[in-house]
This record gives sequence, C-alpha cells and structure tokens, in this order.
Amino acid sequence: MRRNVDIAISGGGLTGCLAALVLQRKFPSAEIVLLDQQQGPAKQDPRGLALALRTQQVLAEHGVWQGELLQSPAIQHIHVSDANSPGTTTMHASQENLPALGYVAMAGALQQELSKRCTEATFAHLEGVQITTINAEDTALRLGLNNGEQIATKLLIVAEGSNSPTRTKLGIAMQQEAYPQVAVAAKVRFAKQHHNWAFERFTAEGPAALLPQGKHEAALVWCMHQENAQQLQAANAADQVRAVQNIFGAAPGRIAEVEYQATFPLQLAMAERFIGYRAVVLGNACHTLHPVAGQGYNLGVRDILDLATNITASDFGGIEGLNRYQALRKRDYAEIVGLTHGLVAVFSNQEPLWRNIRSKGLYALRACSVLKKPLMRKAMGFRSLW
Repeated sequence: MRRNVDIAISGGGLTGCLAALVLQRKFPSAEIVLLDQQQGPAKQDPRGLALALRTQQVLAEHGVWQGELLQSPAIQHIHVSDANSPGTTTMHASQENLPALGYVAMAGALQQELSKRCTEATFAHLEGVQITTINAEDTALRLGLNNGEQIATKLLIVAEGSNSPTRTKLGIAMQQEAYPQVAVAAKVRFAKQHHNWAFERFTAEGPAALLPQGKHEAALVWCMHQENAQQLQAANAADQVRAVQNIFGAAPGRIAEVEYQATFPLQLAMAERFIGYRAVVLGNACHTLHPVAGQGYNLGVRDILDLATNITASDFGGIEGLNRYQALRKRDYAEIVGLTHGLVAVFSNQEPLWRNIRSKGLYALRACSVLKKPLMRKAMGFRSLW
C-alpha cells in the first residue's frame, strides 16, 4: 500500500507532536502523517522542563496547555550568582509587565497533553511504525515502513530525538563535543515556600540550578566532575542537604531535603547539516545543548515555528523554503550555542582577572535594566531583544 502525503513527521515525542499540531493549524488542507515509533500510552518521563515564556504561549495557542500543565509553577523571579565572586543579579517578570519569565513543566504531563491533542487532530497518527528505507523521487521522498506500507511525502521532518535512526539513513552526521562534567538531577524541598524564584549558581566545576516545582519543591540540576557526583550520590541524606545548601548559600533559604534522581553525561552536539532533499531534522535530532540557561526544548520549538513560517503549500519540501529556514536556524543556533557554551567557559575560569570581570558584570546587570533586557528577552524565547 502506498500513501501520498504532503508532510511526514517521524517521531511522536515532545517535538514531533508539537510540529504536527503547528503545521496542521498553519496548513489546514495539508495531508500530514505522524509516524510514532512508540505504541500505547506515553511512557512517564520524570524530567522537569524549563519552558521559556514564548514556548508556553505556543503550547497554549495550540490547546496543549491543559490538565496537569495548568498547575506548572511559573518562574517569576531569577537569581543569578557566582560562587567564586561577590556579584549577583536578579530578573523579575514584573519588569516586563508579564505574569512569568517561564514555566517548569513535567515532561510526562506535557507528552500526555500533546499526545491527546494529536489523537483528536485530523491528521493521520500511525503508532508502532519505523522508517526502514528512504528513496528519492522527482518530487517526493518514498519511505518504506516496518509494517510494509510505503509513504510518498513532499517533506520529511525528522524529530526522533538525539539517537535518531532516520537522521542516520539520511546520511547526516553529528558533530559532538563531550563536556568534562556530568549533571546531577535531584528534587529539593525547602523549609519555606520559594515564591516562584529560580536560582542559577555558577561554580568552578559548572552551573547549578534550582527550578520551582510545587510550593516548597524545586528541581535541581547540578553540573560537576564525575568523581564528585559519585561522592554526592553515595553520601547520606544530611550530607547531601549540606552540600546543596553550601553551593547555593543563603539565597534560596533553608533546604530541608534532597532526593537524588539520576546522573547523566553532558555534551554539545550539532547536526553537520539540518536540511536535505525534501527533508529537515529538528529538535534533539538536530542539536543537544549544555543545560545551562535551560534552552534545549525551547530551541526545538523555535525550529518548528521557523519551519512553519518558511515552507509553502505550493511545494512543502521546496529548496527555497528550506534554505530560508536554514538561514534563520543557523543564526539562532550560533547565538544560543555561544550563550550556553560561553557561560560555561567564562564562569568556570578561576583566574583573578575573570573573577573580577564576572563580579562587575553581574553588578552591572543588576544596576542597569537596559543591559539586562536583551538577555531576559532571549531567555524568554522572543526574537525581539527590546
């Protein structure tokens, strides 16, 4: 059986599902098929995701911000500090006349709502299928599936995640650079309410962040060397609390409890190319970032928005639209990779000159909203810096 479609999206995760919903709204007459490798209820993902304000707005616009997501804590204040210099700065949603700088959503809850919306949508949603072959035709790509079906699509969108097999079939390699640290994930409980504050603390080994969850809880992501992560994991409960309190100091208030969850490696990975003949890779299939500044999923959402803006219904996989998309994404990738990679490098440098520069820089941001505003706008996922 051969099915002819305008757009085929491979990957039914957070990025693939949202791409299907965004493109259906932008092109209501398009024939879209979502190829989901998973079957049945979505697996529960325990991660807490930092969503930029623009990302939350996109989810709300497409009817996804429902159910458990409505209880997602808003980030109304951010406190940024350096463990090795006295400078600090703060950011507040009220400075932008906004209800929040971002939100912290549980990945499992987000996947549940995205999958629900996709089930209700008019496009085809095939579960338990994988692309086994890809062949180029004059005006389409012919996809062979593991169920024996064939699909001819004008545009193939690959959103399968960082270990994408379809990206490999397209001959797209990844440039990868491992960081010398790992990230420790844990849940933290405060003695008092956090009042929607998030905390970013830069240390000699890497950044540590506390993202609000519930009224007294926060998600901890702490980057450190592997041996120190092992020691922290093996420590007793009191020593784990003491270690987290020592790294953040007094700013977040007293920490009452720490529940270790997992340790995972860190890397910077970028696809050597992210468009091809009638194909595009996006989300984690295209890029993996350091978790500092929490830009990972938000960057994938901007992939989707730029793609929807630049392809056309006259030829969804036309090279002109894909080239426009590529130019925009290259610029955004360069800015975000420069921000995340640069923050890690600058704040881990312990030379006295750099400590002094960091201290003065944080004080300058605290004192001058004109300097701070572009950084806030970028962190919130907006294109305009003013």
